[in-house]
Amino acid sequence: MNEPPALLRFGLAPGGLSALRRHDLLSAKRGRILKSTLALLDTTDRRFAAAGWLCLALDDTEGKRIVTLPVSGLPLAPAPALDEVGDLEKLAEGTQSGHIYSLRQDGHAIMLQGYKVQLKSGKRSAVYEALTLQAPAEAGAAVDAMAGDLVRELPLRWTGAAPLIQAAAALDLVEPQSLRAAGLDFDPPDDASAAVVLAAIGRHCLAQFDANLLPVLRDRNAEGVHQMRVALRRLRSAIGVFSAMLDDSALNPLLDDLRWLGAPLGRKRDLDVFLTETLTPLRSLPDAPKRLQHLATILEDRRVSAQEALDAALNAPRLAAMRLGLNRFLSAVEAGDAAVLSDTALASAPAADFASDILHRRRRKVKALGSRHAELDVPELHDLRIRAKKLRYAAEFFRPLFKHRKGSRRFIAALAHLQDCLGMLNDADVGTRLVRDLLPSPDQDPAAAAIAAWFSGRQQVQLAQLGEAWDSFAALRPFWKDRRSS
Repeated sequence: MNEPPALLRFGLAPGGLSALRRHDLLSAKRGRILKSTLALLDTTDRRFAAAGWLCLALDDTEGKRIVTLPVSGLPLAPAPALDEVGDLEKLAEGTQSGHIYSLRQDGHAIMLQGYKVQLKSGKRSAVYEALTLQAPAEAGAAVDAMAGDLVRELPLRWTGAAPLIQAAAALDLVEPQSLRAAGLDFDPPDDASAAVVLAAIGRHCLAQFDANLLPVLRDRNAEGVHQMRVALRRLRSAIGVFSAMLDDSALNPLLDDLRWLGAPLGRKRDLDVFLTETLTPLRSLPDAPKRLQHLATILEDRRVSAQEALDAALNAPRLAAMRLGLNRFLSAVEAGDAAVLSDTALASAPAADFASDILHRRRRKVKALGSRHAELDVPELHDLRIRAKKLRYAAEFFRPLFKHRKGSRRFIAALAHLQDCLGMLNDADVGTRLVRDLLPSPDQDPAAAAIAAWFSGRQQVQLAQLGEAWDSFAALRPFWKDRRSS
């Protein structure tokens, strides 16, 4: 089977195409002109948009044709068959124009496209400039190297969607959907080494991050932020799982970048959750304290500010540099490069053996604390929640390496239920921190008292299920090939 080509796509700030053409890489070259007209089509009942697809009429050097493109990484449904949908109406029209350059990097041929998409629907219009680099799969390192040079010198933005998708979304003609990790294929080979599996896990996490980039920037619902944050948490957890074989000097700058982006993501997510899952139901109760409305107004303003800070981070050149750095790091790990590995023997060991050892040790830590769940205080319950989360992430990473798929699904589901029973403890901590500067103590203010009672009540409901959740988890046998005593 042929490997897919190495492809990187960046957005350009307004005027970025002019800066690109003046860059030393292109200034002495004549590019081939790229020019096409296009129209966005759909049925009268918007069948393509509802299924997560764009239907386009294109007219370029290859002639006139109608094509369909997925709006995001995982369409909601198969594309409607063109020969079965009947008449199509035009929703928007526009052009795609720019230049294509044939370049070389480290002995590999690379195609660079710099282009602009203009789309108009009624009185509304959208313009996006972009740059793409493409080469055969074996030239991936060369593509990353060229992109790294460009990111340092041009106003490039990392983008998870083609500019045409971004333009259509800006005109509200399509709505990109958030994507869970389970929505992406992940099936590393059974006989892979630990290094190869880490690279596969890392790329899976980054694919989830990229798929949620446009939904987060659209800010139409809270799920995109949640799934993007999950993607970064899973990546950091994966790095933690494999940390014994990784070189700190290569890893630390990437961890700094992940923490940098995690801060605005966490702030936005915390406000989303508190506003929707605490204040909204509280305000709907009879005789809700009037001060809750004032609190909601202040926190909504903070939520808007948090989204603006997150947008700035996602559009910053630092994100593009971070993503390229992660690409290079994972490629180096996969290749067994000693510059990023502190233990090459461990990195080359069979992944299944490595996974069994990690899962065994993490399960033992959960059982050591969870077996005393009825007598744990709040900090210890927090610790149990974190241990369960780390074990669940590891189980999700490694489950494809083992044959017992049903057993792994039951194991992961039991851990998720255990986490749910402990989750309100964290929500209460976060909520208290968010309103600390806005409300007096609960014994002095009805709104603060209502919030404290809300968290307390939900904690009691969830913790009442903890014993059953623990028994369900503790009764499950390990699904991995663990030669040790369980």
